[in-house]
Amino acid sequence: MTVGIVILGIVAVLLFFGAAERYFDRLGMTSWLTFLVVLALIIGAVMPEVRTERFVMTVGGFVVPAVVFVLVFVLAAKNGNALRTLLATVAAGALCAGFRLITGITTTGGLTAFFLLTGIIGGAVAFAFAGSRLGSAAAVFGGCIAGDIVSMAVLRAYGASVFTLGGYGIFDAMIVGCASALILAEAVYAARRSIEDRRIAAERLSAEVAEDAAFENKDDPSDNDLYGGD
Repeated sequence: MTVGIVILGIVAVLLFFGAAERYFDRLGMTSWLTFLVVLALIIGAVMPEVRTERFVMTVGGFVVPAVVFVLVFVLAAKNGNALRTLLATVAAGALCAGFRLITGITTTGGLTAFFLLTGIIGGAVAFAFAGSRLGSAAAVFGGCIAGDIVSMAVLRAYGASVFTLGGYGIFDAMIVGCASALILAEAVYAARRSIEDRRIAAERLSAEVAEDAAFENKDDPSDNDLYGGD
């Protein structure tokens, strides 16, 4: 959970000092609500897990992210993005489950590869399907939760002794995935704005050139007086 906590800590500091307030307001979440979400994720990450003989559930990797998913999904749905967010959640969940089953849960290298692949690629896929910042963030949380459940069910069916929810790098995958999705969203929106600004500038330039040409070709009454008038 170290990588996720570091990223959340940076975001919390930026929010506390107001450096990221305008960004999250534009995102569709007030800065104070975002700060509470970040704080809840950090606190959940350091809370003890719920454990029985054959079942383990972490607060930071499952319980808090589930609440965050519902919250962000509702906000995305209010903007008319519910269906695309659900599709993005399914896509991100499939990737998460696939990467977990490929990399395994027994080695540090495998866990690192899992959260990096799920975070970076899953975040990009979530944005590609959702098409919005909030939708992609919701899809990352929901997809990681769903992928975690599915992959652990498969591993349990193939002999794993304990069914674990919210463990084995899923927390880091969620946070890296959100960061990846939001960074990609900003890059795409910046590119769109740049293209739109260039198009508008080109249209204005064309209009100005046309006006200048029309003005130059317009007959001047003084010329008629000098060269053709009585």
